[in-house]
This record gives sequence, C-alpha cells and structure tokens, in this order.
Amino acid sequence: MSTPRAAKTTAPAVPTRRAPRKWTPPEDFAPHIVGVLEAAGGELDTEDVFTALESRLAEDLLDGDRQLTPEGELRWRYAARRARQSMIKDGVMAKGAPGVWSLA
Repeated sequence: MSTPRAAKTTAPAVPTRRAPRKWTPPEDFAPHIVGVLEAAGGELDTEDVFTALESRLAEDLLDGDRQLTPEGELRWRYAARRARQSMIKDGVMAKGAPGVWSLA
C-alpha cells in the first residue's frame, strides 16, 4: 500500500524587476557603428566615427553614458570600442590600421 503524496505546489511566479540601465551596453552600439561606416564608404578615422556616433545617438545616450570611466574615457566611447572589438572577433569589422575603423 502506498501512501498518498501531497500535490506539488509551485511558488507563484515573482516578476523579476530589473534596475534601470545606467549606461548603454556595447552590443547596442554595433548597428550604429556599421551604419556610420557604411555611410562613409566602409572606413573612417576613429575620431570621425565617434563624432558621427555622438550626433546619431545624441537623443538615445543615457546620463551614465556621458560619465567618465575610472580611466577617464567617456563611457559611451568605451562601450563603442568594446563593440568594435566584438565585431572584429565576429568578422564584421577588420582590425585595419591604427586609428581607423573599417568594415571587413
């Protein structure tokens, strides 16, 4: 004779609350970087990329994006550079010459 088992109860789903983002993640910059480079013919000096990104994203950058990293660089520029490194690894961008960003 088996003993009756209690029905399994699951805890009610608790909605997860996400803290508002303080700054834009690097992956959000990738399509904008590609767009800027495509508009420039596939290659652009780093400072020109940053200038174009800043004007393109002026309304979308978060307050935290305009803060400095501990190294003294604007957070949005740091995130853009990280996006570039990821796209180089993925074959979307070429490493190219120093100071020049280019599509693969």
